[in-house]
Amino acid sequence: MHERVIPASPNWYCGRCSDTNQRGVMGFGARNTVYLLDVSAESCSVLGSLSGHKERVSGFSFCRQAGQDQLCASSSDDGTVKFWDADDRVLLKEHSGHQGTIVALHWSPADKNLVVSGDDKGVVVCYWFNTGDCSSFFPLPKALFSLSCSPHSWKLLALGYKQGIILLVDVSKKGEVLHRLRGHEDEIHSLSWSPSTPALDQGDAPQDPPGEEEDFARGSGGYLASGSRDQTIRVWSTDTGRGITTLKLPYLKKRGGGVGGGGGAGGGKDRLWLSVHWPDDRPSQLLSSCFSGELVLWDLGASGKQKWSVLGSGDQNHSRIVFNMSSVRLASGRQLLLTTSMDREIKCWDLASLECVWTLPTLGGSVYALSFSPVATGLLALGGADQMIRSWDTLSLQNPYLTKTFWQGIRSKITALVWHPSREGSLAFGTDDGKVGIYDAFSNKPPQISSSYHHKTIYRLAWGPPLPPLSFGGAGERPSCSLYSCGGEGAILQHDPRNLASDACNINKLIRDTNGIKHKLSPHSDFSWKPDGTVVAVGNEDGSVDVYAAPALKQLCSVQQHNKIINTLQWYHPLAPQPELQYLLASGSSSAKVYVHDLRSACEAPADPPAVISEAFRTLGAHTGKITGLSWSPHHPARLATVSYDHTAQVWDVLKGEGLVNYRGHGNRVMCVEWSPVDPDVVWTGADDFTVHEWKPSKQEFTAPPKGKKPVGLREKNKQKKINMAAGGQREGESPPVGEREASEGGTRSVDGERETKAVNGETETKAVTGERGWRERDPKRVNGERETVGVNRERETKAVNGERGWRERDTRSVNGERDEDEQNGTNGSLSTAGGGMKKPPAPLRTKEKPELMKRKKARSMLPLSTAMDHRSKEDLLEDCVTLATITHSPAPPAGCVPGKGPHLQLGLFSDRPALHSMFQEEEEAHLAAGHPDSVVYLRLWSGDVEGALRTATERGELNDHLLAIAPTGGYKVWVRTVQDYVKQLCLQDQHLKAASFLLSINKLYEAIELLHSHKMYREAIALARARLPDQDMVLKGLYVSWAAALEKDGHLSAAAKCYVAAGAGFDAAKVVSKKSDAPSLRAAATIARLAGESQLAHTIALRCAKGLAASLDWVGAQQVLKAQEVSSSKGVLHTNGVASTQEVPSTQEVPSTEGLPHTIGVPSTQEVPSTQEVPSTQEVTSTELVPSTQEVPSTEGVPSTQEVTSTEGVPSTQDVPSTEGVPSTQEVPTTQDGMLVHRLCFCVAEILSAALTECEAVSSHPWARPGPPRGGSGPEPPQDRVRAVWQQEFGVAGGSGVTTLLKDLASVEKSQLSSSSPAHQVVSHVAVCLSTAVLLWLRGVDDDELMKAVWEAVEAPRGVGHDSMSAMLCSLIFPDGDVSVFSRRFQKVLVPVATEASAALTSLQAFLNYRFLFDLWWSHAPSATSANQELPNVAVAVAGEAVTGVTVTETAVTEATVTEATALSRRAAVLLSEPHAAYQATQRDVARVQERLTGLVLHHARAHQQGSQGQDQDQSQSQDQDQGQGQSMDQSQDQSQDQGPEEPETLMSLSAQMTLYQKDLALLPDTIKTYSHPDVVECSLVVLHLARGSTLVTEALQTTARDLLRRYASSPDTQRAARAFLV
Repeated sequence: MHERVIPASPNWYCGRCSDTNQRGVMGFGARNTVYLLDVSAESCSVLGSLSGHKERVSGFSFCRQAGQDQLCASSSDDGTVKFWDADDRVLLKEHSGHQGTIVALHWSPADKNLVVSGDDKGVVVCYWFNTGDCSSFFPLPKALFSLSCSPHSWKLLALGYKQGIILLVDVSKKGEVLHRLRGHEDEIHSLSWSPSTPALDQGDAPQDPPGEEEDFARGSGGYLASGSRDQTIRVWSTDTGRGITTLKLPYLKKRGGGVGGGGGAGGGKDRLWLSVHWPDDRPSQLLSSCFSGELVLWDLGASGKQKWSVLGSGDQNHSRIVFNMSSVRLASGRQLLLTTSMDREIKCWDLASLECVWTLPTLGGSVYALSFSPVATGLLALGGADQMIRSWDTLSLQNPYLTKTFWQGIRSKITALVWHPSREGSLAFGTDDGKVGIYDAFSNKPPQISSSYHHKTIYRLAWGPPLPPLSFGGAGERPSCSLYSCGGEGAILQHDPRNLASDACNINKLIRDTNGIKHKLSPHSDFSWKPDGTVVAVGNEDGSVDVYAAPALKQLCSVQQHNKIINTLQWYHPLAPQPELQYLLASGSSSAKVYVHDLRSACEAPADPPAVISEAFRTLGAHTGKITGLSWSPHHPARLATVSYDHTAQVWDVLKGEGLVNYRGHGNRVMCVEWSPVDPDVVWTGADDFTVHEWKPSKQEFTAPPKGKKPVGLREKNKQKKINMAAGGQREGESPPVGEREASEGGTRSVDGERETKAVNGETETKAVTGERGWRERDPKRVNGERETVGVNRERETKAVNGERGWRERDTRSVNGERDEDEQNGTNGSLSTAGGGMKKPPAPLRTKEKPELMKRKKARSMLPLSTAMDHRSKEDLLEDCVTLATITHSPAPPAGCVPGKGPHLQLGLFSDRPALHSMFQEEEEAHLAAGHPDSVVYLRLWSGDVEGALRTATERGELNDHLLAIAPTGGYKVWVRTVQDYVKQLCLQDQHLKAASFLLSINKLYEAIELLHSHKMYREAIALARARLPDQDMVLKGLYVSWAAALEKDGHLSAAAKCYVAAGAGFDAAKVVSKKSDAPSLRAAATIARLAGESQLAHTIALRCAKGLAASLDWVGAQQVLKAQEVSSSKGVLHTNGVASTQEVPSTQEVPSTEGLPHTIGVPSTQEVPSTQEVPSTQEVTSTELVPSTQEVPSTEGVPSTQEVTSTEGVPSTQDVPSTEGVPSTQEVPTTQDGMLVHRLCFCVAEILSAALTECEAVSSHPWARPGPPRGGSGPEPPQDRVRAVWQQEFGVAGGSGVTTLLKDLASVEKSQLSSSSPAHQVVSHVAVCLSTAVLLWLRGVDDDELMKAVWEAVEAPRGVGHDSMSAMLCSLIFPDGDVSVFSRRFQKVLVPVATEASAALTSLQAFLNYRFLFDLWWSHAPSATSANQELPNVAVAVAGEAVTGVTVTETAVTEATVTEATALSRRAAVLLSEPHAAYQATQRDVARVQERLTGLVLHHARAHQQGSQGQDQDQSQSQDQDQGQGQSMDQSQDQSQDQGPEEPETLMSLSAQMTLYQKDLALLPDTIKTYSHPDVVECSLVVLHLARGSTLVTEALQTTARDLLRRYASSPDTQRAARAFLV
């Protein structure tokens, strides 16, 4: 039927809406149709379409089995799945197993009969094509987004959901979930299985031959690739249900610059569709789309970062996101990839070269205009509803679909196009919003837009000779031709193409002036210039055609033939044969007829007045719909092509007046037609089905439009009759079928009672399925009186597909209100075939009930009794007239006649007022008996009894707003009482807001507030109270508190806090917010408490928040929280660089002298910094027993001298202390701000220690927290020096009497309670408090005893809870020189103990330092067999000693130490080999051993007592078995018995006696030995003896001391065994 076709654009945002079979046929869904393409050749061709769905096609899939690849399935939003034969293009079967909208479809590659589909509710339906069986399952109650059947097993199905979840289910077990794949964070767009067939289970299809890369897809289920909106591709193993790899989309540069992933048209997550496809025979290569339309080929087997490459080059890629990909391997072996995109192009790629083979443009809207260029032969311009203009080179030999798209500056539908008659590439266009512009088709410049707009749609553009005023002037001053436009408002404007910014002129003024017309001209609907430019024909909305002569536009004649609006006019083609026919004018209107008039006589010899022509030269009347386009053939004499709403195009022989050819290839209304300028047997048509067809009249089999359709006129005449019949035939309560409801007048259809709006091909379509307005109507409203836009495909494009606003229809009603099955070919289930296809009978017509069509129900009478008496017999009515006359004119009424009562009730209406009241009473009784109390109320109101009427309504609970409005007429009290009664009634009806409003009307404000409050309408009650009551009213506070309590109970803590704040309860607000223990909540709570004046609570919460932040290593956040409280607590204190001041900071010039004044902050006084006389000499330091000799003290090189530390006046130099410029001289230390400063100092120390002791990376930290090298030396700076420097620089703490206050605050700081399970950060926090105490004591400078104790506690705390390594590291950091007496070389601080306890603490620290030194020395001299283990456990060292007992070291292997080194070792070992501590440790071990034996003995006797009923032997054996493992004392005693001989059995008394002796021995030892621990002396003795075997550093005296200690105190079996080698 057709040669070439530009099809409709593939549907957007569908996971699998296109597919390709093995024969090279591609199918894709576009709107409600499936188009079939032949992609096997070098260029594609459209084979046909599959029409039948009523709504958008959402899925399409071919059968993959050989011999059945012509079978395909499609799903639609209408809830159906249809099965087709693609070769014959016929419908085979369908099923409607879904209740929701189908979103995904796939024909199983492993089973030729299984088709799986899923809907948006999560229901999956499995349909077997051969049997018609259908089953469904519901694996997950979430929105399904995509699905894919496994090619390896028909049982395996992958489901992707909107929430990012992927399920692998077993179809054979009713959707049993095998694996739940988690990893994506957003909706799953696409799923694709690996193509290689792995080892199969029994019952599966045979295994394919292995490929070259089969190892990649080995397993029972293969691999699955998924693409998600989270911009990642994941590859999963379906055997294990785990992810194999994750691919992140690359950000590629878009053509023309910019980054595609950021803000391109298709880039970014907001507009991303990530489609993945695994090509056949390429198991290690995966294809995916990218941000801006690029296609990426991933090499899954490649190594390195660059695992991807981009397909195509230059402009070959898509310009917007890609939705679908499918591949096919042709018989020639060539593998092709087919892609569809948002840019409305279908591209074919060669996977071998990764280059684009061909591109097929598609259309996203109805085609309204076609125009061939008169200069560039074969260049066809087409425009439509997708807001783009396409220039198509129809004569191109290399690319039959070579097009160029123009879209810049266009914001509406293109409704008219025309090329310039002589200027190449100049294309004029008109739009739906009334704009006129000119494009240069050979440049990329935006179009020129005329400054003069039409008020409505432009229906015609044409170039013609200039008319006044543009025609005035010389040849160089006037344009060669003008651009004319006709809009829907009925005006024809003349534009100057040289200057579109100038105002266009309306030709109506010239027509009236030239022809002396005084009346209003009929609105114009179309016009056509005669090719020679001498005459213009103008069509009008009243059906007339006026012909004018240029340039004055003198009227020549008027054609009065049509009776409806003129839609199109066309003069005879100037190049056609028989030029004598050049005066033929063809006109088409909404009356479905084409008239051809010969205007030769009227144009050559015009009459005066102008002639009126009422007879046509030829009448062409075979069409059954509106005529929308005309085109004369330039090759044949008097041959005319016409298009119509009847979906066909007709070719006529005008001279014979008969039809020659009828083209029926379109599926909807045909809107425009053009005859090919080069081929006499080619015609081009554009239609409402979003397609442009090229067809040959010689190949068409029909000669006339299809019969059976009623002409438009008959449809109009029978329209009202059909509506009335439908309204009368519909049963009461019966709902019309979905999609078939039509309005009785407008003829527009809605779906489910609403306008049907769908997005197809990315456009929002406003549909009126039938009853569309005709072209060019005057009414500016859209279908059904309004314009509706709905964007489903994420672009706000306003489109009209079937319900386009009618073109030029004068009648505001639609032309065809009833359903026309042929006009709805795209939605009625028929198949688009050459012969017309099947037809489905129209559904019964439905309509909404209209008052003017249905019989109105008469209102109930207020006076039913008197009304009923008016329907009596004629005689009774005449008698009433006589009786009434007698009563009126006689002094006395007739006997027994009482007007208004009894048989004369009706006379009360015509008599006096008492009679009327009597009639009202009886009428009221009748209303009450009939159950119409409302009528009683009205009657009482009429009689003036307002109070009685209101009382009646109140008693029956039927007060309403109308009665309440009448209540004031009864007086103030009546009104107030009525309002109160109405309020009670409204409360019973749960209309509390309305009740409160009425209470306000009677000035009962508090009652209204309480009413809302009592019904828990807190928000409304507070709004009312806040608007009416003063701010200090206690009612308002009570409302806030009540609402806060309710919100807190429901868990809305933030809202509750706002209520407490508004109520002035800042304490409660802070407490509520702090219930959520996260850092933001605690920070906000502390701020609220601070602002509310609750400083204590603010500090408590701030400290909680800071601790939480510190635990998560957010040190900056912790300091900020505490600093905020510190600043707020200062109450006017000015902080400058961490220094607090009560006044503005004075300059240093204002301070006369520092002598005799307290020292400035951060500048220590002369008393703080020891002078050279105060620093003890080396002789004094080394004279003590605890401090090594001068040889052990590190050199003082690099240590600043006293002159560098302090000046002669006690002030540090500028190099060591921050500048004092701007520092006040009246403050010694910053105020503590209610204790916040001391907490900040502790957190500062904790941060410094955490950076030095732990390996965890902080979330945020300060620059000063990173340890730096000491001045003049290398290695890390001691933490105490770092702390002091940071305190001085950041917090302004350097010394003075204010330190005492800080110490007091620090004493109240709660230390962390440590245990063996305490985490590292908690231990560091505890150590930080201890070290902060030590630094503050150092700064105070009174004595060193407390300082030593604080340092010892800091080092001992980690060791006490099992963190030995942390303790050792901390000790090494504090004393990097190995000398505990030197506390700081930077600040020249030497520890000099005074009290005994301080000396013991210092000795303990020195002992642990020496302990580490000793072990380091031992491991450095130990043989390789024993130096492998780098850890040093206390007990296992003896065992390690046994391992090296037999090792001898030659003298040549050991380097002899000098006498000085030996002396140093002796001094360090002397501290470790302390006999008092050895005795204390041995006694402790004995006590522990006795306690263990006592425990074992007690347990033994307890079990013996419990099992006394059993035999003694069995009891003993069981007791022995159970005693094993309770302790090691029994085993140890047995070991001793083997070495020392038999011992007397231990008893409870003997063990108790031993415990008493040991306790006495412990009591005799000094408290300093018990408090300040030392390393294990026995262990150190063993190490010394081991070291003596491998080195000469150990003196004989030291070895003797060690052996003596082992003999006395090595009491445990392990140590005794280890000591044997040294005590022999």
